[in-house]
Amino acid sequence: MPCGQESANAAFFRIGVIAHNLFVLFKHAVLGEGWQRHRVATVRWRLFQVPGRLVRHAGAKVTATFAEDIADICTRGYATLHELAP
Repeated sequence: MPCGQESANAAFFRIGVIAHNLFVLFKHAVLGEGWQRHRVATVRWRLFQVPGRLVRHAGAKVTATFAEDIADICTRGYATLHELAP
C-alpha cells in the first residue's frame, strides 16, 4: 500500500483503474490490430524508447514508415477524441 491512510490508498487505486481503462481504450480505438495484445511497457517501448534511442545514440533519422505510423496514430486519436466528446 502506498500509505497508511485508507482513503488515500483508495484514491491511489482508483487512479490506477482509470489509467488502465484509458490505456485499454487507447489500444482498441487508436492503435492498430497488431497492438491489441501488448501491455503498457511494450507500447511505451515500441512507440517512444526505441526511436528515441536510435535518434540519440546512432544519430539516425526515424524511418518514414515509423513517421507515417505515428501520424496515423495521431489522426485516429483525434478522431476518437471528437467522437467521445459531447
